[in-house]
Amino acid sequence: MQKQFFLIPLMLGSFLYANNSTNSFFTDAKRGWHYYEKEPLEEEVKKGEKQEDKDQIFMQSIPLNSLDTLSVKEYTETFERVKSIATMKPTKENVKILQIMNKWQIEQSERFAKVWTINLLENPNLEFPDIAETKFAKTSKTTQKDKDTQEFFKNKKDKLAFVVFYGDLNQEAINKQKEVYKHIQRIYGIQAEFIDIDKNPHLKDKFKLTTSPENFFLYKNKNDEAIWHRIKAGLATQDEILNNTKFLFENAIMQKDK
Repeated sequence: MQKQFFLIPLMLGSFLYANNSTNSFFTDAKRGWHYYEKEPLEEEVKKGEKQEDKDQIFMQSIPLNSLDTLSVKEYTETFERVKSIATMKPTKENVKILQIMNKWQIEQSERFAKVWTINLLENPNLEFPDIAETKFAKTSKTTQKDKDTQEFFKNKKDKLAFVVFYGDLNQEAINKQKEVYKHIQRIYGIQAEFIDIDKNPHLKDKFKLTTSPENFFLYKNKNDEAIWHRIKAGLATQDEILNNTKFLFENAIMQKDK
């Protein structure tokens, strides 16, 4: 009888414990061990959503129409982040932004290369001319067969001429340079004028002459205004004269003057 009396409060205590709202072990045990673990997946999802929102805001904030307003550091950091976002989330818009920035970067490189070349041609002090005599002699006799080049000079021969300033140069060297221009005149009809700067010293300052010879072209625009450009400082091969003239005409002369 005492045993039965002892079991009753024990069973009653267990029943009350099981139904106590502060302890849900019996009711939740069926849901397994993971019920008592934290739910990091949900937290990670929320964190990922927040990062995605930040990325979207960042992508929309890029000044695609005025990328040149960014500093080198800002552009580099922006480009790297855009590349990472586009790689991990390759949506059409994200990839398009990366393509726009990449295209702008390539165009900047091309503009840099053109200005670099123009500066080298216009300022002989930036690059020391080094032409081997064998190469000079060989290329001076080479006939230019390029049709585009022939067409270019054919259309310009009435308004284009070469001017070579020379002085303090041995006669053999200047004769070689003259032979190159004679060959160009025979093939393309472009005349060349040789001017002795020792007899015309005032031209040194006017054209900023620093070496001998100095090769220029003179072009008259539609208003008959003279446009001068340095082709090469020092002895020039036929290819250098032709190619540099075309390059300068296409990149250093304004469209309205062509």
